Amino acid sequence: MKYVAAYLLAQMGGKESPSEADVKAVLASVSAEVDDAKLKSFFAAIDGKDVAELIKEGQAKLASVPSGGGGGGGGGGGGAAAAAPEPEEE
Repeated sequence: MKYVAAYLLAQMGGKESPSEADVKAVLASVSAEVDDAKLKSFFAAIDGKDVAELIKEGQAKLASVPSGGGGGGGGGGGGAAAAAPEPEEE
């Protein structure tokens, strides 16, 4: 995921088609480690593809994934109610 984010940041920074070196520079700027094999795999996966189109396709796929929650529990009552403080005796 960090390679995707770094690629998109480089693209937003003015690189129309960022290179591996551009992505490495973005990651180095935040002291992130780079796995060259994963970076090469990422570039192989997007080679010749329009990244904006890939994002659009991904959003369409995510739209079919159920994401509604059950509402969760309302939380417990927390036990007995706190007792009122007793008045001080003089």
